[in-house]
Amino acid sequence: MSDKVRRRYFTHSFFHSITLYFLSLGDVNRYISLVLLLAVLVGCGENNRRTARIPPLPPLADSVRTNAALPALNRAINQSSPASAYAKRAVLYLSIGRVREGLADIDEAISRNNNNGPYFLIRANALRLLQQPVKALENAQRAEILGVGTPMLYTLLGDLLQQQNKFSQAKVYLVKALQMAPYDGEAHFFNGLMAARQGDTTQALALYQRSLELKPRYLETYRQLASIYRAMNNLPIAMDYTQRALAYFPGNAELHYSRGLIFHNAGRLDSAITDYQQATKLDAGLYRAYFQMGMIYDKWKSYPAALTNFNRVQQLRPQFPRIDFFIGHCLEQTGQWEPAVAAYTKATQTNPGDQPAYAGLYRAQRRLAMAQNMYTPYLSPTVARTPTLQPTRPGPVLDTSRMRIPTIQPKAKLSTHSDSLTRTIKINE
Repeated sequence: MSDKVRRRYFTHSFFHSITLYFLSLGDVNRYISLVLLLAVLVGCGENNRRTARIPPLPPLADSVRTNAALPALNRAINQSSPASAYAKRAVLYLSIGRVREGLADIDEAISRNNNNGPYFLIRANALRLLQQPVKALENAQRAEILGVGTPMLYTLLGDLLQQQNKFSQAKVYLVKALQMAPYDGEAHFFNGLMAARQGDTTQALALYQRSLELKPRYLETYRQLASIYRAMNNLPIAMDYTQRALAYFPGNAELHYSRGLIFHNAGRLDSAITDYQQATKLDAGLYRAYFQMGMIYDKWKSYPAALTNFNRVQQLRPQFPRIDFFIGHCLEQTGQWEPAVAAYTKATQTNPGDQPAYAGLYRAQRRLAMAQNMYTPYLSPTVARTPTLQPTRPGPVLDTSRMRIPTIQPKAKLSTHSDSLTRTIKINE
């Protein structure tokens, strides 16, 4: 018997039995039983409706909400350009790692309303992410003056103060933040950061892990954990934290740069180049990624590509350490002697103790002189040229055919002794 026929048979039998039961009862008992039966049927129907209720929609991902909010904010800015719209869009940009765009928006918001404390807090966060702690501290203190007293501000002030080695002042703000919000992941993170700066790596790792438990979507925690394990040469764990962060923030340039460093340290240079290129694509001002690409191309002896990246570093960061030496090296290797001399000269002036730059300058000057067909040896870049000797007028020429030159005659005697035999050899007597 099939399930459908079995259910139909059971239903028919059930209602047939109920009908016979009601016919056997009196009027009063029949009424009471009918009321009870109706109550049971209504309860079953209500329970069935609850079980068949459509579940609520799952919460939208941050990227989906951001993609939905950005067009609305863009329209608001294009129509009336209120300061609040710029500030909200700046927060969205910071949440997805587009820090420079976020900073530009919050600057515009402050230019329209410079008496709003939360705006200065947003700008302080952006400047900290761009590694400008002095300016970030100024804006955070301005936010505090304007009445902002949130745990976020206190944790930020604690971080910025400890970056300037003001640990006692930083501790005051971090304790205040934890008192206000004991389950704030950022407060635990900044406490870990202070422990790391004071050399307590074990305590820092424990606090970072606690921060990650309380706030699993906090980018800075992943970056610090990956940095510590990379410094410890534990590349698999460093890669794990970086990959987890990229799952949340796929458009973050610093994360791609961090993964490039891990590949670089592991000797996977092709993968490192790919991540460095992606990092510069997301953030064209990330000069460290250009430098690392230049070093890889230099190692591969692809000197034109290396020179392109080193020139980009110099444009973005003119005071980058030894960048003139690296540019001079690439120019020398590509046969551009005169620009190489200029680059090496600048390198020696910037860093007088840079012996490789002096050696490169000597080689480039020598090659340049040979190319110009005026070779003059250089003992040192600081030694002046040796003056060219003027030819003197020749004296009288002697005719050796008319002069008798006496030869020198030896007068010594050579004796050899062999046992009792003695021989004397006379030479030219």
